[in-house]
Amino acid sequence: MTVSTEAALQPADCWDVFISYAREDYKEAKGLQDALLKYVKEDGSPPRVYLDVSRTGTRAGADWQSYLEEALRHSRYIVPLYSLKYFEKSVCEWELHQAYRLSVVQPDTELLPVLIHPGAVEKVPFVVHGINWIATTQPDWIDVLREATKLGTAAARRVLGVTGAAPEAVAGRTLEPVRISVSLPDGSPQVAAGISVTLSAEPDTAGLTGTLTVEADRGEAVFDGLVLHTATEQVRLVATAPGCERAVSASFPVRSVEVRPPVGAQGSGTLAARGRPVFFPDGRALAVLDGTTLTVYTDRYEKAGSAELKGQPRLWARGRRLLAVADWSGRVLLAAPDGRIRTWDVPAHDAARYSVPGALAFDGDVLHVGTWAGEVWSVPLGSEAPQTVLKHPSGVQVLIADRGRFLVGGLDGTLVRVMDGRVLAEHQLEPVLLGAALVNDFGLIVGEQLVYRLDLAKDQLLRVKQPVTGIAGVLPGSELTAIVDAEGRFVCFDAELAVRVGFRTVPGARPVDVAEGGRLLVLEHPGGSHSLVREGRATSVSRHPLAVSPDGTRAAASDGNRLVVLPIDELTEGDGVPGEAGERR
Repeated sequence: MTVSTEAALQPADCWDVFISYAREDYKEAKGLQDALLKYVKEDGSPPRVYLDVSRTGTRAGADWQSYLEEALRHSRYIVPLYSLKYFEKSVCEWELHQAYRLSVVQPDTELLPVLIHPGAVEKVPFVVHGINWIATTQPDWIDVLREATKLGTAAARRVLGVTGAAPEAVAGRTLEPVRISVSLPDGSPQVAAGISVTLSAEPDTAGLTGTLTVEADRGEAVFDGLVLHTATEQVRLVATAPGCERAVSASFPVRSVEVRPPVGAQGSGTLAARGRPVFFPDGRALAVLDGTTLTVYTDRYEKAGSAELKGQPRLWARGRRLLAVADWSGRVLLAAPDGRIRTWDVPAHDAARYSVPGALAFDGDVLHVGTWAGEVWSVPLGSEAPQTVLKHPSGVQVLIADRGRFLVGGLDGTLVRVMDGRVLAEHQLEPVLLGAALVNDFGLIVGEQLVYRLDLAKDQLLRVKQPVTGIAGVLPGSELTAIVDAEGRFVCFDAELAVRVGFRTVPGARPVDVAEGGRLLVLEHPGGSHSLVREGRATSVSRHPLAVSPDGTRAAASDGNRLVVLPIDELTEGDGVPGEAGERR
């Protein structure tokens, strides 16, 4: 059985030089291939030289004649080796005529015969007799062929270099920019554009992420936003680019360093609590979710009240003073910083799924709960009964409430503006809506495919293509909205739908807390570790939950047994042994 030519020869299989020869002249053909491979093309990369029985020649299982025909058609220069035996071989004769035909019909194909035996002159067919050959009896014949095939000496090969000292690396923390120089062998900068430099780490278990391919500008490629995620004793950075000699950095360690509450910390800011901390809007009182138990600690960090969810939390929201969380079963907890907590269960409908909360939104301190059933409930903190304020027939995925106005995104992708129970406008978006926020007088809605901005004053809708795909998490802030996809690509964009921050983090990470209008984030990684990200740079890492106050001035850090609330600038980090972080996961 043979492999078809289409399967055996891929579009990328284009050769710079095709050597056509008689089997008896293999030694000369192989010598020519070896000589040509010592040269480089104009871009500095080595040429691709086709020799049928070499490692890069005809593939095993291919129909050899069809493969040869395709190889000839995809070759820039065809070099037949004229010898006495060459003109006695039917295959060589066929290759020569194919080469001549292609040189006539394909402007990018050129025939460059090499005469390796003077006696073969009399056997050259009339059809190609007028094409000058290069005789190996010429002392400089290989240089003539090299120039004809537009190859240069290896001395022209560009060189990559790592600029500066080895980075100070901490697992999970963003590195300082890594600079790779691109120069000529004499050390002068290579300022030509179009040189793409790729960076990797050895060993690859160090988990290098970020933008790993950068186009050099003025002789330098700058890699910013890089993170090594696994503590490792020795790591090297390796830079490669087509036609360039690679660069390898000096070895350096990646330390396991994590945020730890101050040793021996005591006092009112130390809580004997475990679980996920969440600040109230005032940035002082704190709610801690341990399993399904939500406990409120006042601004003096005194335990003031607790309540139970039925399952894992699905949605969180902050109002002017209050905090709300809802689980998948339809239970909603509405908490105040003084410890008051209201527990309310969304009324069940015919099917259990209809009680699932689709969105939470505060209008001041009035909580609104939108459900997949299409109802929007107003839930007060006191004893008053919750009320249905509107119904959206297609269900609720996203919800914005502001001074009696509502933006409701349905399960069918429709977005409606409602005021006083009346639909003012309707827009068709897309079936999967992931988050919404009110920024100034704009409604920002994040879809799976697009990001939308609705001007509430003019009812004008702007759409832009989603900057990342396969979204893992969306976290709206008061100024910027953060989006992370499943591969760890992270972006923040503003009310003008301009991307303000972009970097790569751990695949599978998701945003869980936001401060400073979206400029300070807490990301939760697979396995439960957390990182603090400021303006697109991971600055701190913890194996345990972290939280930041909405104004970005305070942090709550856990060591697994207690929580310490302190100014964010006082977070300390403790060293770990390289490899420790990877071993504990």
